[in-house]
This record gives sequence, structure tokens and C-alpha cells, in this order.
Amino acid sequence: MLKVLDEVLLSDKVCKDFYEKYSDPEFRSWLMSILPEVDECRKQEQDNPWHIYDCLEHILHSVEEINKQTKNMPEPNRRKLAYTMFLHDIGKPEKHLRRYSKLYRREVDSFYNHSMASKDIADRVLEKDFGFDHADAEQIKMLVEKHDIFMFVTLQNDHNPYHKVLTPGYIAEQESDLAKVGDGQTLMSELIMIGRADNLAQNPKMTKDSLHVLDVMEKMQTKMHSQTPPAQ
Repeated sequence: MLKVLDEVLLSDKVCKDFYEKYSDPEFRSWLMSILPEVDECRKQEQDNPWHIYDCLEHILHSVEEINKQTKNMPEPNRRKLAYTMFLHDIGKPEKHLRRYSKLYRREVDSFYNHSMASKDIADRVLEKDFGFDHADAEQIKMLVEKHDIFMFVTLQNDHNPYHKVLTPGYIAEQESDLAKVGDGQTLMSELIMIGRADNLAQNPKMTKDSLHVLDVMEKMQTKMHSQTPPAQ
């Protein structure tokens, strides 16, 4: 059954293929025995301007989006990133609450700290059930934990104490933290890809600025690590 899930999560039609397999009682029973949170995500609406899908649909669309970016990567790397997206929001139902938004002047669904809940769930299943080695499992957990950092990055100081201005220093800090579980530069590049996949699976009316920040970050990181010609 794990091979079936791998094939689904690495396909070009993740949403379609997943729901087809999910209708198979044997596959669904196996997956629910490992990851019952999938069904909770299927039931979890996301009444928030940033989202147009329920939680599970968003997850599956985000896997599709990461797959588009990883087509030329080796299979183990593609699998690592596909499962990162499959698990990145799996803890949302656990953290769901309704809150009043001054910005939107109404109550919205909120999922504060869901990345840590998702990381804890990932920790439970990655090695034991999904067959990842310890090194890859640690990287996936770190990427899941950090997948939402882009929500708090801006190109200019907006005087919000919770926001960080994008600078080479900020990228270097993130790479240093990511280096605890692998190559910091590579993992930062993957984190940018994850942020892009996450945004592309949200409401396109809301994500233009976020996607622009990710593009700028990608170019900034590339420039940071480009070789400087020796002085003549």
C-alpha cells in the first residue's frame, strides 16, 4: 500500500488519483490506520480569504504544485518533498479555531501553530510507516516546521514587530538553522519551493505579493552563493 501512496503522491494528477484510491476500502483502511488525520483534514473547511479548498484538497493541490517543480530531481528528492507537502498542514484540524479578524471584519478559520502540530504528526509516521531514513525524516520535519515563515517576511520594514525584512542576513540565518539537519543552502532552496507550492494551492487573488517575495528570495539566495570572479 505504501507503494500505491508513493505513486499517487508523485503523479501529475495527485488530487484525482488520491480520491480514486481513497474510495477503495482497503487503501483507505490502511491509510487511516497510519494517518487518521487525513480524514479530519477532509472534513476541515478553511473559511479564510487565503483559501479556496478544504484542508485536504489544499494539501493535495500543494503536492501537485511541488511535483511540477521537482520533475528533474532524483526520485528520492522528489519523494521527500512530496511527503513534506502531504504532511505540512496535516495538523490543522487539531489547531482549528474561529476568531474575529479586524482586517476582514468577520470571523474566520484560524490554525495558529499548526506547523508544530504537523511536525509532531510527521515525527510519528515518517520512519515507522512511510519508510524514510532518519536523515530524510529530520529534514522533512524541519521543512514542515518552517513552511509558513514566508508569511512573516517583507521586502521593506512595515514596522510590524512580527515581520522580518528580507535580507541576505535573514537567508543566512535560516540556512544556518536548516544546517542542523542537512545542507543549509540546499534545504533553503527546497523551503522556497515549498513556500511556492503552498501559495499556488491557495486563493490566487491573495498570493501575488507572497509569490513575489519568494521570487526575490530565490534570486537573492542564488546571488549570495554565486561565484565571484577573482580580481584581475
